[in-house]
Amino acid sequence: MKYARFELLTIAVGAVAVLATVALSLWPQPDYLEIVAQLLLLVVLVGAVHWGRKGGLLGALGALIAYVVLRLPSIVRVGLEAEVLELILIRGVTFGFIGIIGGEICGRIKYFFARLEDSLSIDEHTRVYNQKFVCQLLRNSLASSTRYGTRFSMALLEIAPCLTAELRPSRQRTVVRTVADHIRNDVRLIDDVGRLDDGRFVMVFPHTPKEGAHVAATRVRMGVRDVLGAKDDSVTATVYSSEEDSDAITALLDSLGCASAQPASGSYISPERTRA
Repeated sequence: MKYARFELLTIAVGAVAVLATVALSLWPQPDYLEIVAQLLLLVVLVGAVHWGRKGGLLGALGALIAYVVLRLPSIVRVGLEAEVLELILIRGVTFGFIGIIGGEICGRIKYFFARLEDSLSIDEHTRVYNQKFVCQLLRNSLASSTRYGTRFSMALLEIAPCLTAELRPSRQRTVVRTVADHIRNDVRLIDDVGRLDDGRFVMVFPHTPKEGAHVAATRVRMGVRDVLGAKDDSVTATVYSSEEDSDAITALLDSLGCASAQPASGSYISPERTRA
């Protein structure tokens, strides 16, 4: 099963479940605040399924704040009663569980589906996509950009070899796995993360302009730097977009030994390295 289909199925099932509970709560006497709280569950679910743990966390925080704001007039009027406090705590735990735990599970399910579909597409050490899959993904994305004008951006994240050169092999694998987990958790679920044979990480951002990719790549780069406790220039990120850098992406595919794809039209602009 493709993750996109799983996403739609999960949201559809979640919507049916939420609407069913809303319908049941209308009888005998509806509590409209709790009805809104139930609908907020769907918002949190969408954030978790579509954007992963980070999106789920933001959705949970937003939903909890909205719920407290809706309860605020009664709190101001009669005070914070034990029953209301209990409802807020229950909603907070529910939002957090669906957003954070659900987002983490969905992030793992995406790559689990990829392993089921083709075990050769996953890097055995990091559990993100390997170079073979990245090549195919970039070829397909370039072809889609050429035929339909579907834009995408990508970023190459490179870690200085000196950061892991003196570590034992087992420790090196642990560090690489930690970095991969961080990158995967710091991007949206619709974004794809892979690792090349030379150790560089690739992030592919569908339907994203170069400016948006720069923001994401800078955030990820700084996070990886902090995880490794490295100097700023030890972790670099190079950003490309299909609209501006199709020639550079094609050259990258050639350098990786991938079959060349027909590049999308557009002039070449030298890729920029992001810095915090």
